[in-house]
Amino acid sequence: MNVRKDSQALSARFYFASSGGEIQEGREKADETIPPSAAEPGKGFFLSFFVPRRGFWVTPLLLDLNFLVFLAMCLSGVGIFFPDNVDLLHWGADFAPLTLTGDYWRVLTCNYVHVGLIHLAMNMYALLFIGLFLEPLAGSRRMAMAYVLSGLYASLASLSVNAEWIAAGASGAIFGLYGLFFAYLLLRRGGEERRKTLLISIAVFILYNLLFGMRDDSVDNAAHVGGLGCGFLLGLAYGMSDKVREKSKRMVVACLAEFVLLSEFICWFSALTHGMPPDYQDVCEVWRSGLLEDYIRNGDSEIHSEENGMGQKTEYTVVEGWTMTDQDVWIPFSDEASGFSFRYPSNWHRKPDGWSDFRIENGLNWMTVEYSDAAADTDARKMKDALKRSVCDEEGRLLDGCTCETVVLNGTEFVKVSSPQRISLTGKKWIEARRTTYGYYKDNPLRCMTIVQWTTSEPFRKEMDEMAQSFFVREP
Repeated sequence: MNVRKDSQALSARFYFASSGGEIQEGREKADETIPPSAAEPGKGFFLSFFVPRRGFWVTPLLLDLNFLVFLAMCLSGVGIFFPDNVDLLHWGADFAPLTLTGDYWRVLTCNYVHVGLIHLAMNMYALLFIGLFLEPLAGSRRMAMAYVLSGLYASLASLSVNAEWIAAGASGAIFGLYGLFFAYLLLRRGGEERRKTLLISIAVFILYNLLFGMRDDSVDNAAHVGGLGCGFLLGLAYGMSDKVREKSKRMVVACLAEFVLLSEFICWFSALTHGMPPDYQDVCEVWRSGLLEDYIRNGDSEIHSEENGMGQKTEYTVVEGWTMTDQDVWIPFSDEASGFSFRYPSNWHRKPDGWSDFRIENGLNWMTVEYSDAAADTDARKMKDALKRSVCDEEGRLLDGCTCETVVLNGTEFVKVSSPQRISLTGKKWIEARRTTYGYYKDNPLRCMTIVQWTTSEPFRKEMDEMAQSFFVREP
């Protein structure tokens, strides 16, 4: 079971033009400035953003709701800056094995749960700015519908693409508001200089954040794209409805677009629930029984203390890990690009680290898989020899406690080397560990793969050995 947080907030790189032009609202010309009480500094200027009022009540209400949820989380004992995954799940974060097996409400609640104060502050900053411009233009009702529907589509995209991640945050819904605003500006005319400036600002904002999300493994970019697409489609529908002369018919067109998007969401979500992997139900049962929380909170551990620079002692916990139980299930993994596949038990969790192609962890135990391209003058034999020499001395003799052998797993040949390691702790203490590396190298064309396993005790080595028995590389 893999866990993932949407731990990066939207970057507030959106620069607004404060002067110039008007925009046509349907067939009536309207002043496109924001309400004076929100736009003009004065007594209570900052607090005015959080007070709903006529013509500007959705943005303050969303700000208040998100802040109140976070305050309630903190008062219940959730970490202010770094809440853990269990707390996020208890408060409604999105996680496919739970969402698709009965906790359907998570597709909505995850848009109001945030991963720490900084995550919340950055998202609310982006929400405030887009709300100041969008709500007076589109109207409060449309902005509310866009936020809710975009949030649902963000959750849906995350469930489809990143099913084993824990997702939380309002960024997907906020992306939908930016998509809505962008579509509005594309369809409307008037105040050309200001309109052009805003279009460029929004485009830069969207592209920057999407590119940033592609580079950062902790960002759930699928949710951003899902929310953005929903908001943009709504913006196009609202923009076209405003071209209708009669007000009642404009409302019908807008409501029809919302109904179509909601119906499509229900169909897509229903397809996910019917097509989910069978082990999701097992994971759900482990969660509801409390065993999963026990794994995370009450595993075998030792308490160590260290002194900071101010003479104060800080305690921290070293958790060795949690061995398999009868409730654990085996989770398949495969990579189409490399052809590598294997399976791992659900007491191990996927955790991207920024440099390996795949990583799972269980306390102090971990395994990584890396695919790489070698230099043109490097062949498979040289790479095999380099791996073998890593556990030998200068004369080619094995170092104490090290092993080196060639193994065949499911028809695939690997070079397997193993060596003892130590994990240093404070107080001149350490934990004995063992590092095992499987190397796969093949010429014509050259294909390279390195699998590293780090284990602290025999139970985890046995689990690693069972994983290794499932290693398979599909030949091109």
